[in-house]
Amino acid sequence: MGLFFDHRVFTSEKNGRIVVERILNRTSIFVDGFDQSSRYITEMWKQALLRVPSDHTVKHVLILGLAGGNAVRLVHRKFKDAHVTVVEWDPVMVDLAKTLRLFSRKHMPEIVTADAVEFVQKTQQTFDLIIVDLFHGEIPEPRLASEEMISSLSHILNPDGYLLLNPFKNISLIPAFDKKFSRQDAWHYRFNALAVYRHFGQGTVGDPPPVGFDHQMQSPAYLAGGWEPDATNVESVGKSGCVGRRWHYGPFWVEAYTTDVQPEIDYTAHSRVVIWQPVTKKSRPVGWHRSWIQMNPQQHGFGDIEGKTEYWSDWTDHAKRHRKKWLKDESYEIVEVPLEEFGKAYHASGKLPSMRKDFIKLLIRRIKTHGDDVHLFVARNKQTKQIISGLAVCDLPDVSCSMHLVAFLHPKFEKTSAGVGLIDHWYKHCQTVGIRFPHFGLIWAPGDPRSWKGYSKFKRNFNLFVLKYPLPLIRFVKQKKS
Repeated sequence: MGLFFDHRVFTSEKNGRIVVERILNRTSIFVDGFDQSSRYITEMWKQALLRVPSDHTVKHVLILGLAGGNAVRLVHRKFKDAHVTVVEWDPVMVDLAKTLRLFSRKHMPEIVTADAVEFVQKTQQTFDLIIVDLFHGEIPEPRLASEEMISSLSHILNPDGYLLLNPFKNISLIPAFDKKFSRQDAWHYRFNALAVYRHFGQGTVGDPPPVGFDHQMQSPAYLAGGWEPDATNVESVGKSGCVGRRWHYGPFWVEAYTTDVQPEIDYTAHSRVVIWQPVTKKSRPVGWHRSWIQMNPQQHGFGDIEGKTEYWSDWTDHAKRHRKKWLKDESYEIVEVPLEEFGKAYHASGKLPSMRKDFIKLLIRRIKTHGDDVHLFVARNKQTKQIISGLAVCDLPDVSCSMHLVAFLHPKFEKTSAGVGLIDHWYKHCQTVGIRFPHFGLIWAPGDPRSWKGYSKFKRNFNLFVLKYPLPLIRFVKQKKS
């Protein structure tokens, strides 16, 4: 090409007329008159990639549609060690990328000349980031909105991955993707509509939980276990699918529910404040007021082992390594112990000194309510019987859930894999007794105490569905005298 300016035209059976222009050191590519590589495209993808956090682990990237290679270069700039696979159906575009030297040798992507839809449906690889940019002129790939294509994309996107979609002007693609993915954001960059997606359960308000999931607060036994068995200031209210508790402190009455089913108001009961915490429902029915603060936990996390013989298969590499290490270590064993032994080891760990008594009281209350459904697992040295770590859980068969109650790890043994070993044992226990959801409880969110953050990071190693709650709804009810 010329030194300062050049203009060339190429013909492709698949893409038609391809124009390549270079002014000084800037190359632009147009396919049937549509921009494929320019400052506009660079800025568009730069904005899109801002939606993926820089500290997010991105090792494997899939780009569907080569275009002018702008997205490839920007990905390499942001995630320097990522392996990028590009799928391009037109061999002429692939040849141009090589001829024009669009990529440096250091950041040369793996280019696969293939039909993108067929590639996605057949590949066994998984990716941390997928960029979908499939067009013929201004028309998107017709099969892109199909259920088969979107399901295939879901299967190859890693559990905590991101998907960036460029529909151009065809915003009808967005509702099709909304059915299978959680939309994190959608916006316009001049002529282009763009959207970023993740799997459901990455901590977005309104994400639907797995079919068959029942919230633990809809287990009457679990609700009852939150109070002393002989408490006289509390009573059960509601009906199946919308159970709650009503209690009072002196003359002040409170009623609370956690469910997507709207509570029925009983006007014959005491004047009170009713607090309704929806699970996913974001609308506000007439008569309810949206709280401006979150009075309940911001988010919870749980696993789902239905149909998963190898329940660890979607854990992080870190968790898989520690599981493998723990199973090979023959110096420790995991057993159940009585409360006194568990409590003594918990105190000896030195963890949460100001809260240990409260947690032990919680365990006592749960054992009184749930009996043999509370399990106190400990990891201990086979020879010395010294307990190095512990995990207390409570099975709720009525909602097929096992609740994480208390956990500890002795500081001297933090380099062991006991923490992952106990989680692995818990998952095996759930499989054995037929419980589907191992529930990890609270997951840290901005605004929560920083002390929760480290353990929440550990919990996220197990591919949790993170259920983030809308702000609660409040209603003040005045008793009607008969």
